Amino acid sequence: MRSASRSGVVTISNLPCNVVDGILGCLPLKDAVKTSILSKDWRYKWVTRQELDFSDEFFKSFKEKQEAKAIIYQVLLLHRGPILKFKLGGRNLKSCPDIDHWILFLSKKNVQEFTLYMWSDNKYYLPSHLFTFQELRYLEVSECLFHPPPGFEGFEKLISLDLQHVTFVPATFKDFILKCPSLERLMLRWCTDFDTLEIDAPTLKFFDFTGESKSICFKNAPMLENVSVYLSVSRVLPYPSHVCSNLTKFFHYMPSLKELDLCNSTLEYLIMGGVPERPPTALNNIKSLRMSDMSFRNVEQVSGAVYLITSCPKLQELTIDITVSAGNVVEPVVQFLRAQSISCGVAKLLQRVEMSYFTGAETEMEFVRFILASAPVLEEILIWNVAHHFHRSTQMMDDEMKLFGRASPNVRIILEVFTEEDCVLLEPEEVMD
Repeated sequence: MRSASRSGVVTISNLPCNVVDGILGCLPLKDAVKTSILSKDWRYKWVTRQELDFSDEFFKSFKEKQEAKAIIYQVLLLHRGPILKFKLGGRNLKSCPDIDHWILFLSKKNVQEFTLYMWSDNKYYLPSHLFTFQELRYLEVSECLFHPPPGFEGFEKLISLDLQHVTFVPATFKDFILKCPSLERLMLRWCTDFDTLEIDAPTLKFFDFTGESKSICFKNAPMLENVSVYLSVSRVLPYPSHVCSNLTKFFHYMPSLKELDLCNSTLEYLIMGGVPERPPTALNNIKSLRMSDMSFRNVEQVSGAVYLITSCPKLQELTIDITVSAGNVVEPVVQFLRAQSISCGVAKLLQRVEMSYFTGAETEMEFVRFILASAPVLEEILIWNVAHHFHRSTQMMDDEMKLFGRASPNVRIILEVFTEEDCVLLEPEEVMD
C-alpha cells in the first residue's frame, strides 16, 4: 500500500505545471494547503495558487477570528507569483487594519478579480492601495466607503463593477466611470442615494440598479443591452419628490436595449404625469420584458405594464412576478384592462408569457384576457402558484379562460400548482440566480 501510495504521488508530480495548478485551483484553499504533506515536491506547490478564497466558508471553519486572520497572513507571506483572483468576506469579518495590510500586499500581485464582502454595520474605508490594481477586471465590494484618491488614473481593464450597500460621493462616481473605458457590467444595489445618476459608458452592456434616484441619465450607452431598474420608495422624502422624474427620457439613450426588468414602483414612475405621446425609441428592440413584484390592485402599475407591452414592437417573452398588496380598489383596474382588450394584435411578436404567484383574482384574469386578445403568434402562457394561494380551483380558471377571445389559434395555457415543499426545493436555485 505504501508503494502504491508513493507511486500515485510520483504520477501526479509528473503532471505538467498548468495541470497541477488547475487541480489545486479546484480544491478549497485548506485542502490545497494540505497537499504539502504528500511529498517534498508538493510541499510548496500550493504557494503558487492563483486563486485565494477567504469567504464565509473559510471563516466558519475557525472558532476564533484571530486564528482565521493568522492563517490569511501565513498564506500571503508564503505565496509566490501572481494572485489573479482574491475573495475576502465573512460574517465574522469586520473593518480592521489587517484588511489594509492584505490589500497592500495584493497591490503587487497583478490581481484581476477582487471581491470584498463586509457583514458589519461599521463600513470599511477602501484604502488607496486598491485603486492601484492596474490589471483589475472584476471588482465586487459591499458595506464599504468608496472614495478614489485624487490621483486615481482609472481601471483601464475593468469589465465588471458590482457595488452593494456602498457609500460614495455621487459627483465623483461619474468621473470614476469615465476612467473605466472597458466597463461592460455595472451593478449598483442600495448604494448612496442619487439625486442624479449620470453615466457615460460607451462599452456598457449590462446595468442593474436598485435604490433611490430622482434622475437616471445615460449620456452615452450605444451597446447597452440588458437593464434592470428597481426604484425604491423613500421613507424620508415626501412623495413624489423621491421618484425618478425622467424615466421615459432615460430610455432614449439606449439604442441597443434588448432585455428590460422593472419593478412595481418603477412601473408607476414610468407613466407619472401621463402616458407619453410617443414611446421612447429604445423600446423598439426589446425582446424580453420582466416586471417584478407587480400588484394587479394598483392601476398605475398595471397601466405602466400595458404601456410597455404595447410600446415594444419586437417583444417575444414576457415574465411577470405578481405580489399581493392592499393597493387601490379593484374596479378601476378591471375597467382599464377591459378597455385595452378591444385593441387586438398590438403585441404582434409575443410568443411566451409566464406569470408567477398568480392567484386567479379578477384583475389577473382580465390581464390574461388582454394578452390573449393582443398576441396573434402567442404560443404559451405559463401560470403558477403555491396550491393554497389560488383564489379558486385551476379547473374553474381554465374553464373561464377558454371563453376568452384569442388572437392566436395555437396558444396553450398551462396552470401549474406547487406545494410548499416544491418551493423549498426551488429556493436554493433561485438564490443562486
